[in-house]
Amino acid sequence: MIPNAAELGKFSFLIGFWICAIFIPVWVAAWLVGVGLPMLVDQMGANSGSTIYDFISEILKALTPIMAIMVFIPINAMFMVLFERRALALFTVRKGPNRVGPDGLLQTAADAVKLLFKEDITPRGADAFMFTLAPVIFFAPSIFGVLPLLAAITNNNSLFQITNVPTGIFYVLAAASVPVVALVMAGWASNNKYSLVGGLRSAAQAISYEIPLVISIITVCVMAGTLDVVEIANQQKGGFLNWNLFGGGALRGLDQMVIAMIANKDHAQVLSHFYPFGALSYFAAGVLILACFILLGLYLTGACAEINRIPFDLPEAESELVSGYNTEYSGIKFAIFFLAEFTNLFIVASIATVMFLGGGDNPIPKWLLDMSPLPAISESVGSALRPLIQEYHVINPETFWSAIWVIIKVYSIVFFAILVRGTLPRFRIDQLMDFGWKRLVPLSLVAFLLVVFARVLVVSHG
Repeated sequence: MIPNAAELGKFSFLIGFWICAIFIPVWVAAWLVGVGLPMLVDQMGANSGSTIYDFISEILKALTPIMAIMVFIPINAMFMVLFERRALALFTVRKGPNRVGPDGLLQTAADAVKLLFKEDITPRGADAFMFTLAPVIFFAPSIFGVLPLLAAITNNNSLFQITNVPTGIFYVLAAASVPVVALVMAGWASNNKYSLVGGLRSAAQAISYEIPLVISIITVCVMAGTLDVVEIANQQKGGFLNWNLFGGGALRGLDQMVIAMIANKDHAQVLSHFYPFGALSYFAAGVLILACFILLGLYLTGACAEINRIPFDLPEAESELVSGYNTEYSGIKFAIFFLAEFTNLFIVASIATVMFLGGGDNPIPKWLLDMSPLPAISESVGSALRPLIQEYHVINPETFWSAIWVIIKVYSIVFFAILVRGTLPRFRIDQLMDFGWKRLVPLSLVAFLLVVFARVLVVSHG
């Protein structure tokens, strides 16, 4: 018998229920604002002949990404809190939330209502303006920083093309550096020594771990030759052999090499084309793939430190600092901090999915997919949904399947982060600094140099 089998069943039901509760409302809101209302406005404009309707239609389309994010963030944060509590219950073989709603499905919704109605207290001696501004600054990058990723994870859907910028990953990294300012601000403005120590710890931690995090992302950009997240995701299409995790950004020949070897019996000729320097090229390809795995590990480690996840939660450290930078916060301000923390975890997982795991790409290589019955099944499903696709533009098949794979990949990384939380103890502050500066920073520089030199020895195929 499987240990804690009842909790495993509840956990599976929780995932199915909340995935539908999150993404169906988000897609309906995006469709209404980006397609439904503009169609209605265009029809009104055609009848009246006024140009103001065209302007309103364009404004609605431009607001679609913001509307989708505003609907998504609170629902997703409630799910992720419950997801984490259920997963931790599963890991520790105990019961999870089970009181509010069927099997505890509405527990985090009840917690959210409780926080919204709690008294909002500003401590005596605190800087009221800075104290209020800190959670807003902490939360803002969760809304605006994720915008370029929308185009990448939806297969550059027309509703979100406006968010695609040539330097998308640079914009995301710039936005991700803002929350630490809010944490220092919150710690200082609270007029509390524990909060101040927590804020200073967050600054030191961010400075230490942002270096390997940024170097790992820059290395992937060097491999891809672009800062455009949509282009980086597109370069990894064709199955997991083309993902940056397997050196796909520079190799981009593993999958093509398999196809060529299937079509051409002269394998030696194929290998000489893809790896012109013989054994040296083979070695360089192996080094490149190893470096990409190291880069993913560096990114995930630095990202967990950036968002203060265990074992890097020194800025909060309940056993030492009560609750760190948010000790004095209550009510809606505390809820904003809480909301942003889980949203930042989702953003971190989304960046890893786009940069390393192929974005919304199907992990099964095309040459292997063609041998399976999956294309026929997909075609039959598409035929059944064709009225929704052609007449009302409700479903875009490419975006739909891209979103499915993104959901699987992103929440798998979130699940891994929860597993780390349930497994590892918290670092001491000296261990945290040593690990960042003496281990991760040198390793990230070595991985960068390995990728730069190794990719020269392997033919790059666009």
